[in-house]
Amino acid sequence: MKDPKEMVITPAGPRPRNKVHAVGPGQIVRRTAEGTYVLVPETSSEGSRKSPVAPEELVLTPGGLRPKSLVHRIEPGAILDGSDGRYRMRHRSGRTLADFGVIPFRPVGRPLMPRNVFFPVPAAIPAFGSGWITYASWSNNTGTPVSRFATSWVVPPAPSTQSGQTIFLFNGIQNATMIYQPVLQWGPSGAGGGNNWSVASWYADGQTGQSFYSSLVNVNVGDLLVGVMTLTGQSAAGFSYNCEFQGIANTGLPIQNIQELTWCIETLEAYSITKCSDYPATDKTAMAAIDLRTGNTNPPVVWTVSDAVTDCGQHTLRFDDDALGNGEVDLWYRGGPFWTVGAGTIASGETQEWWFSWGGVGDVGPQLIQAEPLNASAHLTTTQISENLDANGHLTYFATVRNDGPNTVNFQWRGGGR
Repeated sequence: MKDPKEMVITPAGPRPRNKVHAVGPGQIVRRTAEGTYVLVPETSSEGSRKSPVAPEELVLTPGGLRPKSLVHRIEPGAILDGSDGRYRMRHRSGRTLADFGVIPFRPVGRPLMPRNVFFPVPAAIPAFGSGWITYASWSNNTGTPVSRFATSWVVPPAPSTQSGQTIFLFNGIQNATMIYQPVLQWGPSGAGGGNNWSVASWYADGQTGQSFYSSLVNVNVGDLLVGVMTLTGQSAAGFSYNCEFQGIANTGLPIQNIQELTWCIETLEAYSITKCSDYPATDKTAMAAIDLRTGNTNPPVVWTVSDAVTDCGQHTLRFDDDALGNGEVDLWYRGGPFWTVGAGTIASGETQEWWFSWGGVGDVGPQLIQAEPLNASAHLTTTQISENLDANGHLTYFATVRNDGPNTVNFQWRGGGR
């Protein structure tokens, strides 16, 4: 393979080889909202002066709306291949079944989602947010590719109201160009569906790119789902993976010869929510039994929580950072019985002092404050809880945590009383 950092000559002078890209027939260069550039297929309105055509039908997928012509089902037993810079569906024998065109190029270094979610604001703006509602993420910087990422969760009760909403729940792994995900779906999408729960595996680009999915299979409330992504190969041509719901036929979506997948997520994504009762009729879904491996080891994992939409109290709770098959991240559809604030790491025998304030809103009343360990075999003691009242009547709360166990521990402050 050629050295990607080798300097080559361009009309603008020397630059690294991996910064020089060929624009093929039928492609155009498009500037994104972030100021970067991507290669995308040329359309008639962008590439020629042909007669106007009616706007193409848009369909919903994980990641938002996109033209229906960019959404493709991968047949059971087939493989999605990304070699030679093109997406092709291939038979196991290697025979090409369909050619989907050039793979858009995006600079490495930033995850595709949620910044590339696309859902245009309608004329009548809904009161509730859309897209990635709340999620936890972890970036693999170990230097060893993720070899397995599995999560178990139970199909939740149906929403108590139906407003044409679509809800996606998934664990997933992504790079700068695509996201790979076993998805539980309520409502319609480009793969089908309706007012019932169903599952499929997806490999999706952002709004300007293509989306691929396996067969959509109905499931029932209370079913235990295990979404698994595994690394199946690695070569000079790229990385190969498989994604499936364990034990559910025809949900597999194998891909090969693609860019490495590095950002792991546990996500609640939703569209066309008009009221809080459009979410499942339960408080939360526990994304549990998380098993995350790099090579043959389980790396130390610290999830980063992002609560993008909180109009119904939606939030993500780190429950257990274990990556050995016991980890858990809880996706809440509404406010929980306790608050969470701040997180840290404390060594064995160490003591830390923390303070908490509610932004000068006065006396918020008695608070129960506890340092909750996020690792197994942990022993934390919360001591010396106190309060301070300033001249304006604003309370600041103080608490001390001590690690009485033998190991360094990740923890999160939780409490209640407001």
